[in-house]
Amino acid sequence: MKIAIVNGPNMNLIGMRETQFYGTVTWKQIEDRLRELAAELQIDVLFFQSNHEGEIIDFIQQHLHNLDGVVLNPAGYSKTGYSILDALTSIGIPYIEVHMSNIFERGGWHAESIFFENAIGHVIGLKANVYELGLRGISQYVQEKQT
Repeated sequence: MKIAIVNGPNMNLIGMRETQFYGTVTWKQIEDRLRELAAELQIDVLFFQSNHEGEIIDFIQQHLHNLDGVVLNPAGYSKTGYSILDALTSIGIPYIEVHMSNIFERGGWHAESIFFENAIGHVIGLKANVYELGLRGISQYVQEKQT
């Protein structure tokens, strides 16, 4: 099983930016935890982050035929990333949407996501833990679908 963890803009600043929403855990620490979990679950995991929508689309397209699922944090593209959404849904890659902050509590544009409708699940507001829960969730979904 191969799962991609895909992050949108500014998620490379985790651990430094708005710690009241995102916490102080760095992306490197999150990635290390996810590698351990992936090994435990016997999953191949790919990591990708970009501040550019086209690069995210290119990554998804490059891996279209070998990804079983995606854990997606669209970040700033939550409301505008239609091309990313199209790349995921055009061939039906299942994905779980994650947000480290509680986007509903934050309100405004943070509380809207064009990805919600097509996601197989959502994990929000639990800071760094959303990635581990998302990885567990997508792996369980793919396993159940394959049996």
